[in-house]
Amino acid sequence: MTPEQRLDRLERIAKLFVNAGLRARPDVRGHDYKINHLVDLQIQNEERFAKLAESHANLAESQANLAESQANTNRRLDALIDIVRDGRNGDSVRDT
Repeated sequence: MTPEQRLDRLERIAKLFVNAGLRARPDVRGHDYKINHLVDLQIQNEERFAKLAESHANLAESQANLAESQANTNRRLDALIDIVRDGRNGDSVRDT
């Protein structure tokens, strides 16, 4: 193979590389778009999960407050029941 034939061969190979790169460019841009879209969706999901976790923490706190309030109501109701029972059994003092 002569040096001129080798140079022609290298030029053809270089053109093939360039053409392959030009054909691949739209695919790369499409992949970039898709990757950016996935990143945006992931950010949105992380924000949603953070809000959900905050909501869950607030719900747990509300449930704890409700349980405490119910326990307090039960104690007060038990005390009222005891007062009513004592009054009906004649233990209370009445002014007549």
